[in-house]
Amino acid sequence: MRLKKTQAGVSVQSALPWEAEHLLSLAAQGREWVPLSSIGEQGQVLGEINSQTYEIRLRKGVEVVDRQVVVLSPPEVPRR
Repeated sequence: MRLKKTQAGVSVQSALPWEAEHLLSLAAQGREWVPLSSIGEQGQVLGEINSQTYEIRLRKGVEVVDRQVVVLSPPEVPRR
């Protein structure tokens, strides 16, 4: 998935067909927000995407570059 920066914030520029199908499946299961991570060895969770509206919410302090590639992440497990 590729994100783009706009004056209003960050939005989805493009998604692969399997990503759209996966988000649709998660929405049907009731999973509204899905984590998004950067790619590479340091794959950090950057924020989350709404599985129905594709709204993006970035974590506090996270900046993305225009046309940044991100991946859908498995749900985070709370740490004790």
